[in-house]
Amino acid sequence: MKGKEGISKDDLISYYENHHSLLGKKIFQDNGFAPIKYMRKYFHSISDILPFADTLAGSEFDLAMEMWFESREHFEKMIEISSPEEVWKIIIEDENRFLDPYKRAIFILEEHETKFD
Repeated sequence: MKGKEGISKDDLISYYENHHSLLGKKIFQDNGFAPIKYMRKYFHSISDILPFADTLAGSEFDLAMEMWFESREHFEKMIEISSPEEVWKIIIEDENRFLDPYKRAIFILEEHETKFD
């Protein structure tokens, strides 16, 4: 996701953590549902640490949001809860306060892990 034009990184983080994430939590709790994890990962520049970083292009995104589920069925329950129009209106209206509505990508990720002994 990308923050709206003119919003600082600190304000983006503050709004998401102190308002939007709590809105999502309430929607799910009102429906007796909770993902295993609901996380945000904010992107920060590494240019202060790496001397060659000024040659690296910046990201077109500011954060990644992740939700983890027990199973595909558990994921589908989340989709069911968040799909009614009245729920989407609340979520999108709030997201438009701090996020760029045209800069987002949504993926379903399938994990595979290599364990080291």
